[in-house]
Amino acid sequence: MTDHRDPVEQWLSRDIELLPPPQGTFQRVRRRARQRKAVQAVSVAAGVAVLVAAGAALPRLASNPTPGGPAKFASGSPNHGTSSSAKPTGPTPRPATRHLLPLSSAGTGQRPPAGFRPSSVTFIQQGTLGAVIGHGGPSCGPAPCTLVAATRNYGGRWTAVGAPPAASSGVSQIRFADPRDGWAFGPQLYATHDGGKRWAKVTSVGVPVVDLSAVSGRVLAVAAAGCKTTGSRHAAGCTSFTLYSASTTGRTWQTLAGGTGQVTPGGLQLTPSYGYLLAGSRLWSGSLAGGWRPVVISPATPATPPCLSNAAQRGLIAPTPASSPRAGTLYLVCGLTAGQPSSVYASGDGGRTWQARGTRGLPTSATATSLAVSPAGRLVLATTAGIYFSADARTWRRAAVDRQVTGGFGFVGMTTATNGVAVPVNSGLHEVFITRDGGRTWRPSVIR
Repeated sequence: MTDHRDPVEQWLSRDIELLPPPQGTFQRVRRRARQRKAVQAVSVAAGVAVLVAAGAALPRLASNPTPGGPAKFASGSPNHGTSSSAKPTGPTPRPATRHLLPLSSAGTGQRPPAGFRPSSVTFIQQGTLGAVIGHGGPSCGPAPCTLVAATRNYGGRWTAVGAPPAASSGVSQIRFADPRDGWAFGPQLYATHDGGKRWAKVTSVGVPVVDLSAVSGRVLAVAAAGCKTTGSRHAAGCTSFTLYSASTTGRTWQTLAGGTGQVTPGGLQLTPSYGYLLAGSRLWSGSLAGGWRPVVISPATPATPPCLSNAAQRGLIAPTPASSPRAGTLYLVCGLTAGQPSSVYASGDGGRTWQARGTRGLPTSATATSLAVSPAGRLVLATTAGIYFSADARTWRRAAVDRQVTGGFGFVGMTTATNGVAVPVNSGLHEVFITRDGGRTWRPSVIR
């Protein structure tokens, strides 16, 4: 019988027997596997060594400056690839922690840097929330940095908050209208509208700015001209001024008035609806919206204050909250030179007529530097010999100060009927003084 099977198909259908590998193949595979493992171990060790070396060169992280906030590099450089040993090529930068916290954060965060030298203070919200400006700490180029500290318990505890980017020669005074809107000035002018986290330089107002005050949604600033000095004595020898106004929340300033005469810090005083400006021997007044003009003293005035008739004399003014041409009281102290007796005056019609008050108890060998009236009507006078207070502007008593303050005080202010603050002439004391009994006693509050 014929076999019909295809020989090719028959060959493909046969079982195939795999050929064994050459002799020694398995030994070579095991040997090469051991070699690969050894190479990998060496590579891992080398990688660990590189990471350790790189970690040694990275800047170390400082402790967290604020609860929940980002950590800062101790080197102060935002460039992580820069060696910590590299020398800066420009001006000395600010420290890494710029304390960019708002005024409302007072009581949290870092304490102010050691060596804080206060020059001005401001309080808002019934005298509980406040800020102090000064300088100290690390250098910002040729001069110390400007620093700001805040408190929410009237000087019981201070913490660092955002400060304007200026050296100490740029600004020396501070004012806040509310927790968001504030200004640093003297001689330059900076403004913040987020509580101090960011400050912007104001260039639409002339310089030097010698005084500034804010109330009832308006801020007024005085820029001087013809000045003979700069720096810390930027207000000395100025011969004319321009008065500017803006909304506390805005950035557009308008001119209200201008004239001759030297304006010194404290010469601008505002009530909730009215304002006064003492420029040389001339008193100006007007509403917060405008209409400022010199006050003409009535010929029938019982007593003409010498500092309103003699340009050689300086004066201090302080209005009660209701003071205007029709109500309240405006106080004036003349004779601000050592050895020149002080004289006290009061006006009930916005400065048109004046009555002499008393000076019993005031020192004759000291210089009066600042005058304030509390909402309750008590007067407080700062001098180079101490602080004095009076309930009627006739008889004065020396306040009890917790320690001797050489040089006396350069500023005093009353925020409530009981609470007040005073700044020593010597900023090297690193403190301001607080009263809680209407100016009778004063205790130091160290800015630290």
